[in-house]
Amino acid sequence: MAVVSRRARSWWYALAVPAALAAAVAGALGARPDIAPPPESHRAPAAGATAAPVPPASAAPASGTPAEMRYAATQVLIRDCMQRRGFHYWPAPRQPVPELREFPYVLDDVSYARRYGYGGALERRLQEAMAADPNTRYVRELPQERGAAAVRAVNGDPGEPDALRATLPGGGTVRRSSHSCTSEAERQLYRDLPGWYRVTRITDNLAGLRVGRVLADPRYAGGVAEWRRCMRAAGHDVADPASARVSVPEPAAGAASAGEIRLAVTEATCAARTGFGRLARRLDAEHRRALDRRFHTEVAERLRLEAAALPRARAVLAAG
Repeated sequence: MAVVSRRARSWWYALAVPAALAAAVAGALGARPDIAPPPESHRAPAAGATAAPVPPASAAPASGTPAEMRYAATQVLIRDCMQRRGFHYWPAPRQPVPELREFPYVLDDVSYARRYGYGGALERRLQEAMAADPNTRYVRELPQERGAAAVRAVNGDPGEPDALRATLPGGGTVRRSSHSCTSEAERQLYRDLPGWYRVTRITDNLAGLRVGRVLADPRYAGGVAEWRRCMRAAGHDVADPASARVSVPEPAAGAASAGEIRLAVTEATCAARTGFGRLARRLDAEHRRALDRRFHTEVAERLRLEAAALPRARAVLAAG
């Protein structure tokens, strides 16, 4: 069984947090920059005042990892594009809650468990950060037509005839406007926008495939059985890590409860004692390599485009 939190976080959610923050103007009105048929219904646009919020500090670091610099440069380019189209946009942080970590199979870090439990309080902080995003507030305070125009500026219309398209490894097709500020920013950085869109959508979706393969691996089931015996010996009759996490109530305050901490520490201790954590990491790496081989063309092309974009990202950040 897949390990999910009591909030049923999906792998899409884990991967899309930066994108969701970057496109917060779309979230404010319920719009989606990428769509896969059949389309979902959207909430009605909100109307309100036009006052712009006070912008936070820039999310663009002067240095960092290549991924951080490419992300920050994309945010700067989106901001500049939105300004040219008559709208405000504030670069969104890539990791609004840096402490929040994902444990897709089993919580196996005792130190993390002692401090954060299962991370429920951190998840709440993430939700609060997304709700407080100035882009979200800005669009919600615009009149309805103006807010809808802001959404079109950042995301465009994915139903347009020349929209970007990608067929996902698990099936289905996603589309995104090629004329939005998001697309304009990525075109400036990566040059080959259709190719970039296709390989990122494919490779980003490999995580879900990888987790599914690990969970279906008989060796994983054997590890769960050993871990379950350890948990029962410690006084916790749970079938698997997912059951343990679901049994923990939502955090009522800003920190994990003593009960959540105890259960999380026991889970991590048993994961280490039985070798289940090591097994899960080994299986994850094994299936990652297999998927990378299967999609080697897309993986290699993404790496090539990312490497080529890095000097351009540095130049964007240097220019401010």
